[in-house]
Amino acid sequence: MEREPVTFFGQLLRRYRESARLSQSRLAQRAGFDHSYVSRLESGRRAPTREAILRLAEALELGPADRDSLLAAAGFLPEQTEYLFGSEPVLGEVVELLQRTDVPEQIREDLRQLLALVVRQIKRALIGIGSIGASEDEVPGSTGWSPRWPGQAASQGAV
Repeated sequence: MEREPVTFFGQLLRRYRESARLSQSRLAQRAGFDHSYVSRLESGRRAPTREAILRLAEALELGPADRDSLLAAAGFLPEQTEYLFGSEPVLGEVVELLQRTDVPEQIREDLRQLLALVVRQIKRALIGIGSIGASEDEVPGSTGWSPRWPGQAASQGAV
């Protein structure tokens, strides 16, 4: 039986926890959290911090690729970008360029704006902007995933 791909952090955490044959309480204890914290993460009622994910990954004894998948599922950049962009290596190169301090900030900002334009154009194409009855107001404003760059605070709950 083929498994469905997991795109939601809570579902992926649950999959890893169940594979490790741990209860929610036992995982929370191993990671140093309150017993209900894992339940709230898995249900989506709580958003994890990067530090919390790293502690959970350690408690689950995850390898680097699985740890980075967990980070990415929560919207954080992985520690090793090749795990995030396995089939699209050019995207890993773009992320590396955006993080390099020897690339002038104005060039990095131009690249961010260019990428935002490309994403908007693809969204327009997906919903048929330009076709009869479609309008630019129908372009989704968010993909549901936003990267958190190193040092950037999380927008939701903290540990």
